[in-house]
Amino acid sequence: MNENVFLEKMKDILDNETVTISTALSDIEEWDSVSMLGYVAIALELGKNVSAEQVRACVSMADLYALLN
Repeated sequence: MNENVFLEKMKDILDNETVTISTALSDIEEWDSVSMLGYVAIALELGKNVSAEQVRACVSMADLYALLN
């Protein structure tokens, strides 16, 4: 999945059009357990297994994207 597709999917999950690849997760009000599950669903679609610990260790959208590659 390329970065643009990833960002579009995350914008839909977060219902936030201002998110960029460099956005810190702590700056995203909508980043919560429900959006985290949406992210995990994307990972599963790609055949990737990501743990909750791996996701919690991420500090930016770029970190989340890196987990998928």
